[in-house]
Amino acid sequence: MTSPSADLTPQAVAELRHDLRTPVNHIVGYAEMLLEDSSDPAYASCRTALQETLGAARDVLSLINGTLAPTRATVERRELDTLYDSLRRPQHRIQQAIGGLLASAQTPPGATAVEDLRKILAAADRLVPGPARPAPREGTGTDAAARRSASAGTAAARILVVDDQEDNREVLRRRLEREGYAVECAEHGRAALARMAERPADLVLLDVMMPEVDGYAVLEQLKSAVATRDVPVIMISALDDMPSIVRCIERGAEDYLPKPFDPILLRARISASLEKKRLRDQEKRYLEEVQRVIAAASAVETGSYAAGTLSEVAVRDDALGRLARVFDAMATQVKAREDRLYDQVRELRREIDAARRRSAEFATPVDAGHLVAGQRFAERYEILAVVGEGGMGTVYRVKDLELGEDVAIKTLRPEFVSNPTLLERFKTEIRLARRITHRNVVRTHDFGDWHGIYYLSMEYVEGLTVRELIDMRGRLTVPSALAIGTQLAASLAVAHEQGVIHRDIKPQNLLLDAQGILKVMDFGVARLAERASTLTEAGLVVGTPAYMAPEQLLGEEIDARADLYAAGLVLFECLAGQLPFEAKTSTALIAKVLTEEPTALEELNAEVPSALSSLVARLLVKRPEERVQSASELVQLLERMA
Repeated sequence: MTSPSADLTPQAVAELRHDLRTPVNHIVGYAEMLLEDSSDPAYASCRTALQETLGAARDVLSLINGTLAPTRATVERRELDTLYDSLRRPQHRIQQAIGGLLASAQTPPGATAVEDLRKILAAADRLVPGPARPAPREGTGTDAAARRSASAGTAAARILVVDDQEDNREVLRRRLEREGYAVECAEHGRAALARMAERPADLVLLDVMMPEVDGYAVLEQLKSAVATRDVPVIMISALDDMPSIVRCIERGAEDYLPKPFDPILLRARISASLEKKRLRDQEKRYLEEVQRVIAAASAVETGSYAAGTLSEVAVRDDALGRLARVFDAMATQVKAREDRLYDQVRELRREIDAARRRSAEFATPVDAGHLVAGQRFAERYEILAVVGEGGMGTVYRVKDLELGEDVAIKTLRPEFVSNPTLLERFKTEIRLARRITHRNVVRTHDFGDWHGIYYLSMEYVEGLTVRELIDMRGRLTVPSALAIGTQLAASLAVAHEQGVIHRDIKPQNLLLDAQGILKVMDFGVARLAERASTLTEAGLVVGTPAYMAPEQLLGEEIDARADLYAAGLVLFECLAGQLPFEAKTSTALIAKVLTEEPTALEELNAEVPSALSSLVARLLVKRPEERVQSASELVQLLERMA
């Protein structure tokens, strides 16, 4: 250290302050560690000398701070000379105390004690400009016996010490190893960045003033890199002016400690910084595992979820772990149900393919009694073929000339739309039906009239009805029947949620496409027939008595459970190849429905499981309150059937 020859600028004051405080840091660091090792009463004289050294070092620090305060704009040469003169007294006290220990036969315990005392003397020599003593030999050993056991929370923490002064690195290394940390050192900024790029430490203790790459540059690069931006950095520097501290904090430093540092304060700030990093790492792991749960949910949507995907998250003993366990169980069950449904639909497709081979053409050719093939209808549609006929009217496959695609048109018989009041109510029903959007429901598009012909336009589904399938195949396999029943129940669940009751569920109204997807037709249409009906010669309401619930046949107010009764009849017919009640006249049929109990399915078809037979019987009970109470419940019950 050389003495300045002129008044000092603020920058020069800061640099000199740093240069003078650095040897004080060495004196305090080594003296405190030696004092800790000399706790035994046998080393009382050593403790006295070391306490005298620490007292003199504090006096040195007070003198430096008094003359070279960070708030000083300039320091005059005479003030600096006075400071150096003042420093010689505490310098001499340190030299006498440490020199006396080295000259005596008694030194503090530990393999490196003599080397540490020599380092204190060397640091004291640097306090005042003048001839310096030869630098002491660097000790290489460590006093393992003096290291304290670290707590489990800090034992594994790795700390990187970055300082261009070897004594500074040594003091910090020794101090931190006593606390149980794993310590690595870097002698300059480039080495620190290389070590952190190779293997990031848990915390960095970083000097500010270093040649080439200083602490500011190292800090900025660490905080800009994804791999190291969350590693806490504590600046330790002999610079203690406010601009330097602010500059470091603004660049992301966790804390700032001036040299010489208080060991207790250093320990507390390292512990606090590591705890914040632990919590941050914990938060990052939590968010990563939340993302894994989100990805698993996406996998469920795409059908690619594999059981056990969340096993690592599920071991957590918190809400996220419980969510992962519940989610995995539910997703696995959903996947199993989907696999069963897929198998059922695949079996149903085989049934459909076999039925198609027996009937190559499902569209009825247009004849003179219907709209003419090629005819324009409603200025928008071209008639292609008759799809089917029923009590309500005729269904055509037509070309929508505006959209360029095939749709279905259902023309309604005049007697159902002749009453203006009923017609308005029907429009209301159709508006409700249009709200039903589901893959198992034929979508209703529009309602209109053309030259007195009232019609509905709807989605066109190329396929065959469940009625045609049963007529061609007889009774169906259990998987095929379950595929039909599950999809029918799903469509009813959606409709009932919208407040729409079908009222005319029957095989004729259930379409199957080539993939085995079921589509329910005529939502909202049956209500028109019910409201427009009159008594027949036999005193019966217009409709399909064979598929009506008892309360519907009696003309009572009905709810969604009437549709569930009809769904039970469809399942029964699919599995038995016949209805539970059959008679030659409508009157006799209604009497059976109201008074007789159906034969158990398992008696008619030995392949039907007992659980499925019992479920169908429960759907067909006379009293609505004793049936399955909702279509959603029916979906769940059918999905559980193997």
